[in-house]
Amino acid sequence: MRSALAGCALLFTCIMANSQETPVVQRKQPPSQTVYVRCGTLIADAQKPPLNNADVIIIAGKITAVGPNLPIPAGAQIVDFSQNTVLPGLIDAHTHLWRGAFYERPPVGLTALRSQKAIQYALSRGIVAMRVLGSWDFVDVALQRAVDEGTIIGPHIIPAGHAISTIGGHGDLIDMPWQFALRDYYTPLHGFINSPAEAEEAVHFQLKYGARVIKVLVSGGVISPLDSPDAEQVSPDELKIIVEQAHMANVKVAVHAENIRSVMAAVDAGVDSIEHGSELNQQAIELMKSHHVYLDPTLFVIGNLERMAKAGKMPSFVAAKASGLATKHYTSFAMALKAGLPMAAGSDQLYEPGKATVLDEVIALVDHEMSPQMALTAATRNNADLLDLPELGTIAAGKEGDLVAVQGDPLTDIRALKNVQAVVFEGKLVPTWLGH
Repeated sequence: MRSALAGCALLFTCIMANSQETPVVQRKQPPSQTVYVRCGTLIADAQKPPLNNADVIIIAGKITAVGPNLPIPAGAQIVDFSQNTVLPGLIDAHTHLWRGAFYERPPVGLTALRSQKAIQYALSRGIVAMRVLGSWDFVDVALQRAVDEGTIIGPHIIPAGHAISTIGGHGDLIDMPWQFALRDYYTPLHGFINSPAEAEEAVHFQLKYGARVIKVLVSGGVISPLDSPDAEQVSPDELKIIVEQAHMANVKVAVHAENIRSVMAAVDAGVDSIEHGSELNQQAIELMKSHHVYLDPTLFVIGNLERMAKAGKMPSFVAAKASGLATKHYTSFAMALKAGLPMAAGSDQLYEPGKATVLDEVIALVDHEMSPQMALTAATRNNADLLDLPELGTIAAGKEGDLVAVQGDPLTDIRALKNVQAVVFEGKLVPTWLGH
């Protein structure tokens, strides 16, 4: 018995001795909430001249100071962008969500996973906010909530839920014979309307399930198989009720409108932005200016659809409609630009990883004679105003700590915008693996 006790005592002594020799593992300190950013050239506000060798201090995700030779706060994380041009985080006013091959309708779970990858790709390219103008199964709302609660990493999302459309209209991508009527699908919950009463119901459903903007497809479009951009679809009475109900809830209305009749009806109803606006005249432009209605011209998507169709990646009807619309679209944009109509910047892209983003739209704006300064303003200040995101759009004290560092000077070569070196979102460096 004594020997057993002695053995236990010896074992205990050895354990204690070994434990004393084992180094104590220090708990990893959380990263500093203070970030000090050195900038080579700082475009703090696209409407103002850039600053050279300026610094930005971000504390707990908010910018507290901007200027040259700022003292470094104690314990701050230092981020060196002194060899780069630094811009405010960019905003895309018109996006959709990647879910797979064009016209594929995967299960909602797979759609959500692919869409998560899409928004993370967006953030990795410096897009810190995006307005999703129509998705399926309220996936955009789910992503917005997951980002806001910190479940996933992603940009700010302004979701529309389902775009409001007529049956057989631009929102109807199902080309099936009448034997497959899909009565449970063609409902106001899914955005399909046949009357003013159903239009009101559709708005209420989208708002109930989380929409923060209402998207209405007032005319036909290019990618829809059953209609034409020349067609009017939602009636003036339906449109007025949609706008009235959305504005009562303090929610804005974005309208897909390709032809002049649809544009005029939308502006008359009081919408907040015209998406595309492929057929404008001087009367429509002046009316939009007087009502402060933004034009989101989506220039890139027209040329991109033509290129994809020629490469055999789109149905032939898409190529025909895109080609027929292009000249008219570019002419309308030139008129609006000359008249000084307020412009947003929307890509109308799905954000498939590795593919086009609002950066391509900004480049397209410049290719069509907008100045680089105006194009950057559209993708920052103007989009922040349109999307009601007052903490975004510029780099200033009190704003959210969102920065994009690029190689080169986009004010002299707009394509430098695509040379993204790093992104800071809410005061934190975005991981380099994001979006890959």
